[in-house]
Order: sequence, then structure tokens, then C-alpha cells
Amino acid sequence: MQRFFRFAFLRFALALLMLTGATLAHAQYPAKPVRIILPYAAGGGADILTRAVAQALSELWKQPVVADNRPGAGATIGTDAVAKAAPDGYTLLMTAATMGVSPAAYPKLPYDVIKDFAPITLLAQSPYVLAVNSNVAVQTMDDLLKLARSAPGKLNYGSPGNGTLSHLTYELLRSRTGIQSTVVPYKGSNPALMDALSGQVDYILDTPAAVGQHVKSRKLRALAVSTARRAPSMPGVPTIAEAGVPGFEVSVWFGLLAPAGTPPEIVRKIHDDVVKVLAIPALSERLAAEGLDVLSMQPAEFGNLLRRDVVKWGELVKQANIKFD
Repeated sequence: MQRFFRFAFLRFALALLMLTGATLAHAQYPAKPVRIILPYAAGGGADILTRAVAQALSELWKQPVVADNRPGAGATIGTDAVAKAAPDGYTLLMTAATMGVSPAAYPKLPYDVIKDFAPITLLAQSPYVLAVNSNVAVQTMDDLLKLARSAPGKLNYGSPGNGTLSHLTYELLRSRTGIQSTVVPYKGSNPALMDALSGQVDYILDTPAAVGQHVKSRKLRALAVSTARRAPSMPGVPTIAEAGVPGFEVSVWFGLLAPAGTPPEIVRKIHDDVVKVLAIPALSERLAAEGLDVLSMQPAEFGNLLRRDVVKWGELVKQANIKFD
């Protein structure tokens, strides 16, 4: 009997020691450099956001926070690296709204976008701006919808590529309004923008950072933005919902994820500290200059957003029979 109690006591002491050690490790996080993997090329909105946040976190944590670009295969290479990383908070993923499209685009993904990641927080979002060439004879979103309905196929929409978020946003608008435009696919948003400026296509859906200067120079006319609220960088431009398509909402969002199984205490610390650095005026002003509207979400709320997007875009892809390049 004494041996039984002695063995039970040793097991209890060992479990208590392990729990104390884990708690201490969580309290000391981060105790070494943290890496944020971006599955995108350098220079874009995600890259600018990640490097700004990484620098601010480095200063707060007194540990290096490194932005690691791993583009390729529709963002799946970098994303898969995080899905398979140790769930200890030292490898994170900066993802974007395209993650909600990826299950429909790549049916054989090597990871599950919901089950294999722990949501931390949303960091920022940007709308798409529906912008027309200044020579197109429409002044408002309502004008565009009326013209597109009255003359199906007359207007050309410049798409950055089949299955891109911009293209899916057009398809969502088409399904909600009944418009029929000729979709002209490009290999990227910049060629589509150039042809919108030259008048080769009538309208595009792109971010404020991309079209803002051309709207100011009156080469393009901004008719509406895709988010539920007006863009801070374009307060005079109505939302698509305000302009006659109730409930329409698409945002180009950026968020932070960790591998599934990351301890909740570490997820909470990262969330709270990211929210803290996003509130730094110099950082938020820098991101605003890039057309990014800073905001945050609780981990569960961000997870729900990702789930909704997976369902929304998956249903649209099936309904519209969209084929990915």
C-alpha cells in the first residue's frame, strides 16, 4: 500500500512539475526569435504590413521577429510550412483573404485551412475599389449597373486572373445584380490597371493603394468600395451596399495564424501584443498611407471570419463554374 501511495505521489509531483514548467515557458514567451512566414512575394501589402508589425514586436519583446517570404504555388508553400511547424508560437503565418478561396482553388491542399491553424487576430483590411476609366459614360454605381444590364457584354471588366479574389468579387457582384460584362483576364493586377488607364478595359476592382493616385488625377473614376464601411482613404466614395446592392461585402484582409495546437496562453499573448503595437500612431499612419485600415479581432471571431469565407467562396465557385488557372 505504501508503494502504491509513493508511486501515486511521484506521478502527481511529476505532473505538477511539467505543468509548472509549461506555465513558466508560456510566461517567458518569447524567449527566442520569432519567425512570421509570408506566402507572398516581397513588396506587396502583406509584406509591408508584416515588416512593420515585426519591427514593432521586436522592440516590444526584445527578441528578433523576422519576416520570411516564401511565395509560390498560390501561397500554399509558405502556408504548408507553418501548418507543419512546431506549435510553440515561434513560427507564425501572415495570411490574407485569399486563404478563404484556396480550398476551392486547390482541392488537394496538403493542409486544412481551418483544422491546421490557430487563429490569432485580424490586423488590417482594404476594400476593392470599383473604378472605371474616366471616358466611360457613368458617374455612379447605379449608372454602371443600369448600363451593364441594358447592354450585356458591352462593358469589359479587367480581371487580375481567373479565380483571384478580385475576379470572385466581380462574380459575386454579377450574381447579386444580374450584370453581364466581358471578363478580360490578365496575369496580375498591374496589367489590368494599365489597360483600365488606357481604356482597353472599362473597369477594374483593385485596392485604394493601387488606384488612389489615378482617381486623384481623374484618369479613373471611383464608383464604390466593396467593404461594409467606407474606406478611410476614400470617405467620399460609397460602399457597393450603399450604392444599391444591400449586404454586399468583400474585404482584402490580412491576419495572423499559428499552427494548430499552439497553447492558448501564447495565442492570447501574441494577440494582445499585436493589438498593442497596431495602436502605435506612427505604425497605423504608415499603414493608412498604404491604403490599409488597421483593425483587430478576437481569435474566435477571426476563425469565424475564415470559416465564412471558405463557405462563401466555395459556393460561388461551384455556382459560377469558375475554372482556376
